[in-house]
Amino acid sequence: MATGYRAIAEMLRAAIERGDFQPGSRIPTEHELAEQYGVARETVRRALAVLKAGGLLVSATSQGTVVAEPPVRLSVTRYADVTDGSRSDNHLGPWETACAQQGVPGRAEVVGVNRATADASLAAQLDVPEGAELVHRAREMWAGDDVAQLQDSWLPAELVEGTPLAEPGKVVGGVYAAMLSAGLVPATFTESLSARLPTREEQQRMRLGDAAPVLEVWRITRDGSGRSLEALRTVADARRSLFVYDDLPVRT
Repeated sequence: MATGYRAIAEMLRAAIERGDFQPGSRIPTEHELAEQYGVARETVRRALAVLKAGGLLVSATSQGTVVAEPPVRLSVTRYADVTDGSRSDNHLGPWETACAQQGVPGRAEVVGVNRATADASLAAQLDVPEGAELVHRAREMWAGDDVAQLQDSWLPAELVEGTPLAEPGKVVGGVYAAMLSAGLVPATFTESLSARLPTREEQQRMRLGDAAPVLEVWRITRDGSGRSLEALRTVADARRSLFVYDDLPVRT
């Protein structure tokens, strides 16, 4: 009996969630699904588009349509993990640590390190005068063969001058570990998260479809005195990153 594309999308979703199709495996072709459900291929195409937009399916050039890999789970504890000196893998940053814990081949690549001046927005977030000198670090976070996140970090130059944070190249263990080595002690952070469509540049760098959303996360880190140490903007492929805020108190 013929059925609508939304019903087909839900049946395929249920099959994926049951484990009938494993991550990375190919699902039946449009022709095969059209015969299975007794519908036109256009109906199947619309159903697949729903699941692709939701991040459950991706198009693979040589394989057709395959089940997407699960997103990298990013717990709020990922920052504490990389500042724990007892860990044997503390040379890894938060993204690399989270990927390693989940068996995902992940890496962080530095795109550029340069000097910038604080505009009104960054000045307000970092509690510095507008026009103050900042160190801008740009990075790409990879999951397998895909760029899953774009990160831009701004730090007051007067705080990080003469440290690895102000120099080109990757810092061992991530920014927080480098802060600790420089005598800057992160104590608290505030994080805000919103969803939007990507810019053209973001779409190209992360190879996103036209309707694929991104998550924009801003994190402001402060020391124990309330001094701002870093403003970090993360633009994440919403299909590849799962932000988890676990075990937070109900009341403070």
